[in-house]
Amino acid sequence: MRSLAAVLLASSVLVGSVSPAAQASSFQTAKVRRIVDGSEVYIDKRQAKINQDAKNGQQISTGSSRAELLFDKRALGFIGKQSLITLGRECFRLQQGTVLVNGTQKGCLGSKILGVRGTTYVLTASQDGNYELSVLHGDVSVEDASSAAAEAIPDVDILSLYPTLSPWIGFGPSAWGSNAGGLSLGEAAGLVLGDLDFFLPVFQHNAKSLLYSYTTVSTNFDGAWGASTEIGYTWFDPSNQASATLFLGYDGWNSLSAVSSCFNNQLALGGQWQRDRWQFGLNGNIPIASCPNSLSLAAARIGVPIVNLGDQSIMLSFSPYVIDGAGSTSGGGQVGLDVPIGDHLQASAYVQYDDLLDTVVGGRITYRFATSGRFVRDPNLPLGVSGVIPQLSQLKPEQFNTGKPFQIALGPSSVQSPPTFPGPSLGGQVDVVSPLVGQGVNVQIKAGEQAVLSPAGELISTRQLTQEEYSQLIISNAAGQDPLPEGHAIIKTFNRLYGSPSMAMMAATGFNWLISSRQPYPRARANQNLVVPDNKLPGSASGLTANAYVCVSQGSPVPLYFLGQDLQGTPDLQSATVFSLGASPTCSGNFIVIVNTQAPSQTYATAPLLVFQDPQTGVITPLG
Repeated sequence: MRSLAAVLLASSVLVGSVSPAAQASSFQTAKVRRIVDGSEVYIDKRQAKINQDAKNGQQISTGSSRAELLFDKRALGFIGKQSLITLGRECFRLQQGTVLVNGTQKGCLGSKILGVRGTTYVLTASQDGNYELSVLHGDVSVEDASSAAAEAIPDVDILSLYPTLSPWIGFGPSAWGSNAGGLSLGEAAGLVLGDLDFFLPVFQHNAKSLLYSYTTVSTNFDGAWGASTEIGYTWFDPSNQASATLFLGYDGWNSLSAVSSCFNNQLALGGQWQRDRWQFGLNGNIPIASCPNSLSLAAARIGVPIVNLGDQSIMLSFSPYVIDGAGSTSGGGQVGLDVPIGDHLQASAYVQYDDLLDTVVGGRITYRFATSGRFVRDPNLPLGVSGVIPQLSQLKPEQFNTGKPFQIALGPSSVQSPPTFPGPSLGGQVDVVSPLVGQGVNVQIKAGEQAVLSPAGELISTRQLTQEEYSQLIISNAAGQDPLPEGHAIIKTFNRLYGSPSMAMMAATGFNWLISSRQPYPRARANQNLVVPDNKLPGSASGLTANAYVCVSQGSPVPLYFLGQDLQGTPDLQSATVFSLGASPTCSGNFIVIVNTQAPSQTYATAPLLVFQDPQTGVITPLG
């Protein structure tokens, strides 16, 4: 019997038939979470501090400042400049100014109540005494008092409703070519690779900070392979609507050099600051293996958005750099172009030049897909859109975001007179409104519409917000504040109603950060890293690349070359024993002995000498 009762109770919750007392608790506190534009925020006319609570019956007011409020974790409110609200047991009452609300915190008009369902709206007290209610996300239902009882809304922690990033996997080809050997571009050096990427959000907080890992593996499926991995932290600063990223990584790859078979290892570190999609970054590589062809790198990067494509932009980048390797330091520059093709496809190309690597051109195409089906999981979007699966066994944030409208009650109340509490500056009592009831014809106010209401809560008129009005409501109320849980959903709503939002609007909601934070810093990874060309290594001759080596005597009066079993060696380079460069050059154990009848014999150690042996004629050319 007890199990049957539990099933019936769960069913009633899902259809909204549980009594308000069972689902929603009375108001307790409004916490001041953030103060913007100075410090003129007050609780009962005393200056407020961050994390200070205002309680039932108190007033919160502002001068030239704005504030972010947390209503019992059920809603976030942005109270504007020159505004005043009074806190009641069931709702808040706006006396003057503007307040933006995201969540289930109710507002009062006269003896009526604004019942909310996780919607975002802006309530403004007009100079003529009326109120403007502008809906940014969700719907509003205005009902006559006797029509029907309002559907009660369960309390849900508003801070649990922030969108989160999903892990994603990427794959595609990349290639680079260089004329480092002085030949035609791409003939001397180059690789065509297949790349596999994996991006993993490790920790996320309120859509404004992210700890992530990013790994790339690449190979040409013919002996060249490499891998990179990094840990990064990126965060959004609402004060200037900018984001910053720091990362530390490791790269390892084999270069398939004809001179060195050493496996290259390096540490990579860097950071980036971004605002309105303008990017300013620094990064560097530090070799941690003693490979003769390793390079150290220090580079700056400026990314400029040249064409906005809605959520993303085509980026043109400029990167001056300094590289050091094989005892030589060289300065150079790179110009790159990144083209997003929707959310899933990205194409990039670059060209660079310096005295050590000469001209290098390269590019990459990557196709990405989120493991959850969507790059951003947003519980504030309708079910089936965000990819969130509803759980019927317990109340979840997704369950009350059903897309149904919330209601504003109009007309005389049919319930008993509500209890009251003393108002701090109203000289009397502040109404506590009973649960929402309605009567008469149902009027629905949709997202993108504005209703004008009388002080008593009666509907006067409705109209469509213009694109500029909607945008300004967001920018004027949200700029400088922490991102809203419904910030991502608001941008999607705007896009559906009006088209692409402005850069300022995407910055104010933190939407830009949700896009940029899932795209790691653009740098060379795995086998996309370059090394000192063989012909630029010490002992190389211009125009030829070493493909073999011989062993030459050290300290002898004239150069003698190792000649197999003939310990006396030979002064003729063309007769010397030639060794393959399949492994690192070594002459260990190869000695040359000079026999002199007039003096004791002399023994000389030998050392490698890089040479080029013509594969057609066999002629040996020394490269040092």
